[in-house]
Amino acid sequence: MKVAILGLHTVLLGYLLLGNLIGCSINLPDPEAPLTTPTAFVRPAPALPPITTGFVYEVPGAESAWPNYNGTLIGDRDVGPTSSQESDQLQLEVRKNYGAAIQIYDKVTKQPLINFFDLGRESGMGSYGGPRSFSSDSPKWSGIGYNPLQAGDYAGHSSPILFHGFINGWIYTKAQCLSWAHSDARKLPFFYEQWVRLDGNKIHVKVRLTHQRADKTFYEPESQEWPFMMVNGARKVHFYNGDKPFTNDVATVTDGIEGKVNGEYITHQLTPFGLTEPWQAVEIGPDRLIGLYTPGYFWANYNVSNLAANESWEGGNTITYIANLPMVHLDSDNTWYKEYTYVIGTESEIRAYAYAQERFAQPDFFFNRFNGRNGWAIFDGGYDQKEPFTGNNWEATLTGKEQNGLLNAYNAKLISPHGSWKAADFNTVYLRMAYAGPPGTGAQAPLRLTWLINGQAPEGVDNAYPTQNKARFPKGVRNRTEQSLQFMAINDGQFHTYKFSFANQPKWTGIIQQFELAHEATPTYVAPGEKLTMQYFGTRNPGE
Repeated sequence: MKVAILGLHTVLLGYLLLGNLIGCSINLPDPEAPLTTPTAFVRPAPALPPITTGFVYEVPGAESAWPNYNGTLIGDRDVGPTSSQESDQLQLEVRKNYGAAIQIYDKVTKQPLINFFDLGRESGMGSYGGPRSFSSDSPKWSGIGYNPLQAGDYAGHSSPILFHGFINGWIYTKAQCLSWAHSDARKLPFFYEQWVRLDGNKIHVKVRLTHQRADKTFYEPESQEWPFMMVNGARKVHFYNGDKPFTNDVATVTDGIEGKVNGEYITHQLTPFGLTEPWQAVEIGPDRLIGLYTPGYFWANYNVSNLAANESWEGGNTITYIANLPMVHLDSDNTWYKEYTYVIGTESEIRAYAYAQERFAQPDFFFNRFNGRNGWAIFDGGYDQKEPFTGNNWEATLTGKEQNGLLNAYNAKLISPHGSWKAADFNTVYLRMAYAGPPGTGAQAPLRLTWLINGQAPEGVDNAYPTQNKARFPKGVRNRTEQSLQFMAINDGQFHTYKFSFANQPKWTGIIQQFELAHEATPTYVAPGEKLTMQYFGTRNPGE
């Protein structure tokens, strides 16, 4: 992808770099202006069977030809073969020569919505893994690491389509992802299956990602774009990160522009932040937006880019970007099932759809063969048994990283996925864990449980961006001293239940977004090798 958020606080170089805007004279495009209409959208209108609950990832029994052809010229080539569906408001187009990436044509505002400037744009799932040195031979994308991409690589080679067909009203494709960073159509052992269909003003997408990598190394988690969306032109972004989620409280609206320096626009940084409702949306016309929903959409980003180009069509260089950014270990032999939905309409319609979906009001993580890590991750040095688990419990070993020639696990930690949990609804959590310290550890080891609340930056902010910080981090920077509880882990390798009460904690307030299991502030050296075997974390008492 053109945006590469490769760590909790790390932003890599890409076409979305902000520095290329300095010294440019910029006229922002009109966000309500219609975009260029594609020249060859085929408009099939067959009746589709109703969508049923309990989706089954079923593959068509036979491959089908691509029924349509889009002659729109983007760059130096036609869009090419497509499969399409149509409703009264939208047209959906799946494009063969873009790894089955999706274009959406809005009939109301008469514009294609998704950007196809190159094979690193579009929308869908952008995946990242280690090592960062994987792309060290790329002159343009050195440091981006292992980045299998649905659409293709930066040199313009499209990911090969291995299968295309239709089943139960869904358009099905299977692609083999290319390495975005390389220019030689380098196939990666990462397979991208997609089921997509139109549903009135919504487009539902199911994705199965299958990884079969020969390199079995355990790598640090990376920030995935699961999913992301790049919309044509410079547009305003809507989201909610306030204290009253699921109440239609006033959402934040931003143009992504920090301000001007010597008359030139400076855009917001690519700094991830928390949401308390699982959606973001981009304006496409008066009181009309394209919204993106996915379960767990609580750690996000947005950006506007290449404003100087002042373009607003599907082959243009100016874009508005939004993404869900879970931190995930991209294990070598795993399968991920993901789903997301585009909703095109008013902000109220987008939020109503998000409100209607299943959500978890309190943390509730069982670590077993079915759930695996539950979205948790090991940071700053460690490893586990990798997913898929062959047995119950998450066996995390902390090794730390080298400091002054010595491995130090002091900064190693376990971090939960982001959520939206109202502090007023619970003030107790339980941890069921077995702890075995490295050699020399006493009968007990000091650990701490830290939490993050909505509107906070977990580590720090750049004070040169006050407009961005007000939107993303209105509550400032987390103070770990004020938002941690210390406990003594029993060092016998046996399971024990630890109870944490937040009843008298002033900073237990608003919406709880994340938990972190780490070492106490002192000492500053922890020998590598301690093992934390997690069975449960949440509001239920698992007992002894």
